[in-house]
Amino acid sequence: MSKAKRVIAEYNQNKQEYLDNLKKEKTFSGRLKKRLPNILTKSRIVAPFLIVPASIIGNFAIATIIAGIFGLTDAFDGHLARKWHATSEYGRKLDIISDKMYTLGLILPLLIANPITILPTLILEFAISTINTRAELNNNHPKSSMLGKVKTTFLYVTLTALYLAKCFNLPINALLPLLGITNITQAITAVQYKVSNDKEESKKEVKIEEKKDDEVEPEDKISKIKQEIREYQQIKEDLLKEPEKEKEFVKRIEK
Repeated sequence: MSKAKRVIAEYNQNKQEYLDNLKKEKTFSGRLKKRLPNILTKSRIVAPFLIVPASIIGNFAIATIIAGIFGLTDAFDGHLARKWHATSEYGRKLDIISDKMYTLGLILPLLIANPITILPTLILEFAISTINTRAELNNNHPKSSMLGKVKTTFLYVTLTALYLAKCFNLPINALLPLLGITNITQAITAVQYKVSNDKEESKKEVKIEEKKDDEVEPEDKISKIKQEIREYQQIKEDLLKEPEKEKEFVKRIEK
């Protein structure tokens, strides 16, 4: 099975486990508490299909309102999941997918309007996504670091500021320092995730090498046994030639 198929299979398995646990809830309120965090998470996947058209027709005010509403779901879904003990591996993976879709939906309209200014942000975010996707394919289960959360905060603040600038026809150049800080945090986060992923791969390689060292090939085992038999036979022959040494050897063994 390829890595991509394995990840998809694991996602479907996590989803099925989530649905099975949902069926165990006997009350409507219990099922609602299990469902609501993931419903909020899924809603961000819809966001780009509303934000992008509104921005293309030049209505950045509507796009900003939509982005703000869906942005609030990112603040509440995780909090509610932890509060109601509704966290799951399915929810974690769904959150990653939704966040990337939502972020892409915010960046694309700005990229169309200001390609040179926004392109580095898109490239760096794509780099982070690629590193995390590769880690997931390698079964490293990447987790967001504190720096990653700081990066996400800067990114959302910057994108919100850019949308507001578009709404009020303010010059984008005034936001270049904020955009620069965001790009720097993105670059550092990408490096951190890359280093972390490489360390995990190195640990796996070391374990594989140690396992290989511990495992002796059957032919080597046979050769080793044959050598031990020959040595034993030689010792036996020597002892038979010298009875006194044999007695001494037996006494040592008995002790």
